[in-house]
Amino acid sequence: MQFFAGQRGRLLAGVVLGALLGGCLLWAGATPGDPLESAYPDEVEVTPTPEAYVGEQVVLGGRVVDTDPVVIATRASGYGRFTLVNADDRLQNADGPLERGDRVTAFGTLEADSTLVVERTTTRKSSETGYMLAVSAIAGLWVAGRFIRGWRFDRATLAFIPRERSSKTADQSSRRQGSDRSGRSQQARTRQNQRARTDGGDRRA
Repeated sequence: MQFFAGQRGRLLAGVVLGALLGGCLLWAGATPGDPLESAYPDEVEVTPTPEAYVGEQVVLGGRVVDTDPVVIATRASGYGRFTLVNADDRLQNADGPLERGDRVTAFGTLEADSTLVVERTTTRKSSETGYMLAVSAIAGLWVAGRFIRGWRFDRATLAFIPRERSSKTADQSSRRQGSDRSGRSQQARTRQNQRARTDGGDRRA
């Protein structure tokens, strides 16, 4: 019972740790750049009914679909378009003007149902996003490869064990089987010799 309890405990601990890691990654990805902006309505709330937020300070995130003037779409389908007034002038973490495809987060006052007067703008270039995803994918594949090469899942214990240990165990098992076979063969030869001697003695008698 203690053996199975240990197996279940390890399995449960692995599931809990994996869930916590995934939750932390999602939380980190959803956290805005400026903690003060988290108290304001964002594009999820504003896009369906923008007229309800006219005159209020909001945070809108989206992708640039036009640059003269700067227009963003808060939905991947292109829905939820807002014109950003003074977006380039209020840009904080980049030098050049915004370009099509840039990911933008703008904080300001919603002047009309589709116009935001910007106070602060931050951006992430599409090339930066692609680079980040590529590096993350390569790093993830490298770690997974290293893990697969060094470890394997043992169904008997419901745990990951080093492959070196498993190979040593297999070698020991094969040696044990070989010694058992050789022992049985030796015993069989001994019995045959004894029978032969017995038969020879009987014939002489």
